[in-house]
Amino acid sequence: MTQTNTKDESTYLSLFKSGDPEAFTYFFNCYWEELYTVAYRHMRDEDTAKDLVQEVYIQIWEKRHLINSDYLSLRPYFFRVLKNKVLNYYASEKVRKEVVEQMLYRMENTVIAGDSSSVYRQLEHIVEESVANLRGLMKTVYQMRTDNYSITQIAQKLGIAEQTVKNYLSEARAILKKELTQRFADHDNLLTLLITYHLIHDFLM
Repeated sequence: MTQTNTKDESTYLSLFKSGDPEAFTYFFNCYWEELYTVAYRHMRDEDTAKDLVQEVYIQIWEKRHLINSDYLSLRPYFFRVLKNKVLNYYASEKVRKEVVEQMLYRMENTVIAGDSSSVYRQLEHIVEESVANLRGLMKTVYQMRTDNYSITQIAQKLGIAEQTVKNYLSEARAILKKELTQRFADHDNLLTLLITYHLIHDFLM
């Protein structure tokens, strides 16, 4: 980074800490592309990489008052936060995978195949009913996502913001998960519940 750029950045830093939108735009333009490139290199998925970079900007903006005023450049700070996001992502994925693997091992040894397929058929039926009851654009967005449209593609086709798409998906998944867990609340068999939660994950990805 040149001396001039360092001077410019230190000027924008104080504005950023005070909540100036122009300063946010400055740092967004400075580092977005580079952060995305690094995130994509790790994730190998466009939407996940974009989500992680967006989370980096949101976190730093929300905690901007904690930034050290002596910093000459925020570049190391941005990339440190991104590194933590990537590590946390892989940590959570590893934990989820281990739990699922343990559960599947128990299923293979203690559950009759017909039992799990019966639960799966019930889940399919409940999901179909619940999706049919989703309202307006939320239903359209959810169906397009299950048809493997990306967040960006859905936003472009429906003429809405990408954040709006994410909000609809989040709300739809919450509704479906609540419906599924309520419908299976009367199952007193722990293993059946574990199977159910595994299949819920498949349906709500």
